[in-house]
Amino acid sequence: MRRLAFPVILLFWLVMNALLWRAEYGDTGRGSRVSNDVVFDKIFNAPDASNLRVFQNGQSLGFIRWEIIPDEVYFAGTNQPAGRVESIKGYTLALDGRLDVESLQGKLRFTLRSTLDADLEWQSVSATLDMPPSTWEFAAAATNQVLIVKHDGALGQWERTTPLGQLRNPAALAEQFAGPLVAPLLKPLLPPNVPLGQAGTAPLVLGLEWVVYNDAIRFGSTRVRIYRLEAKLPGERAVTVLVSRVGEILRVTFPGQLEFINENIPLRKAAAND
Repeated sequence: MRRLAFPVILLFWLVMNALLWRAEYGDTGRGSRVSNDVVFDKIFNAPDASNLRVFQNGQSLGFIRWEIIPDEVYFAGTNQPAGRVESIKGYTLALDGRLDVESLQGKLRFTLRSTLDADLEWQSVSATLDMPPSTWEFAAAATNQVLIVKHDGALGQWERTTPLGQLRNPAALAEQFAGPLVAPLLKPLLPPNVPLGQAGTAPLVLGLEWVVYNDAIRFGSTRVRIYRLEAKLPGERAVTVLVSRVGEILRVTFPGQLEFINENIPLRKAAAND
């Protein structure tokens, strides 16, 4: 029995490790599917902000800071521990950054704030783009489905209001509201003349259909487990996001060879060695 026990235990160990490896990495390069809810929960509750460098065609354009701030509700009453979180009402997505716009020979500074409810449905979006001598302000709310755009600078001082349902063509949106300021940055991401839907009064859904996989990336001689998020864009294009196991954004890849890469992690060198 002792002679039989060892090969049986060894066989069991080999089989279990093979099954675990298959569950993590699957039969393809990008690994097995993962529940979207599991990964999104980690992203929206990540302990730290993600500082990302922006590259296009291998050239550094600037940086973006990504942070998600939960709207926490604390337990009330004298019998509850101080600072104990009862629930989360929603989240605020904060983006801040600076980009070099070569075509305009200047630097673009921007801020974006987006509020989401507990189910991650967007509630409001506001953004400011500052590139002297012009400043642009954008605001939209899910309740009224209206986009408000304000401009102060080289093109004068004005304000425009447009129903979101009429802005389903992303290329037209870039031309109409961003003009020469932001359109050069957006056009590589947007296929021309490919509408996102029919114009009308139906609510515009500001989101993408994501698919999440287990994956791994190599840092030197170490292979680190991560999550890979993929979403299709119009025109047979896609966006890919690599996320650490604690929800930190590692790399975002867009069409047009545009990348956001975490500045604290040597992903450019690591990716080249994969």
